[in-house]
Amino acid sequence: MDLETATDAVAAVAVPLFAATSMVAVGLGHTVRQFLAPLRDLRLVTAGLVANFVVAPLVALAVVTLFDVPEGVRVGLMVLACAAGAPFVLKLSRLARTDMAVSSALLAVMLLATIAYMPLVLPLLLPGVEVGAGRIALVLLLTMLLPLLAAVALRQLAPRAATALQAPAGRLSLVAMVVVLGNQLLADHRELAGLVGTGAIAAIVLSIVLNFSLGWLVGGRRGGRGPVLGISTSQRNMGAATVVVVANFGGTTAVPTVVLAGFLALVVLVPVARWLGGRGTGAAAGLPSG
Repeated sequence: MDLETATDAVAAVAVPLFAATSMVAVGLGHTVRQFLAPLRDLRLVTAGLVANFVVAPLVALAVVTLFDVPEGVRVGLMVLACAAGAPFVLKLSRLARTDMAVSSALLAVMLLATIAYMPLVLPLLLPGVEVGAGRIALVLLLTMLLPLLAAVALRQLAPRAATALQAPAGRLSLVAMVVVLGNQLLADHRELAGLVGTGAIAAIVLSIVLNFSLGWLVGGRRGGRGPVLGISTSQRNMGAATVVVVANFGGTTAVPTVVLAGFLALVVLVPVARWLGGRGTGAAAGLPSG
């Protein structure tokens, strides 16, 4: 078995496993009432939707234009810009000592919005690129929405079982994410090396920084929503983005771009979250330390 065959086989299992277990881990920790509760906070929901589905795509459009990146990089960044609701947001929020209840509520809304948003908007953001909207919807349905709904149902019907399974599901999701990153880095090492000097790395890092800053501004100071929105907007949903690019743009540099962006987001945002937590940003804003 050659390297390409081996990495393709690993990706066929690890990518959907990562997406599905991420959704399961979130769903096991939320009842139906907890998922519906954010809808009462119109300010939070509106700010989250604007930051994640207006600001982030506009940032991506501006950055790919500024750096004139290759087509595959442009596609990868636009897919990421449409993918919100990353479960890893909760880990970053805990490090930053922001309000975990607000972070969890916002995550729930962004997850559901992403599943509806990507198939409709991504084809509009990629004119001239063939995008299978129906295929995107099907992939997100199978790997994200159905696992999420199943986990929420289990939480509702058997809370003890859900509590017992949540930590193992979270660990499995983390392991799957590491496998996806490592496998794609191995599979696409030549393509990743080819991205050096194309502006891809600068475009990705600038996108992360701008999304964090603008998300914070959209969240505002009141209620400590700024840090929550900054983290939510800058940490894109790699699980959703990965399954979409693998299914629709396999064999292009869109795939290594998403993998590289996922790695760089960890490099940038984990230290930032730790720094915010060390400064007591959550406590200073009148939030519980989580």
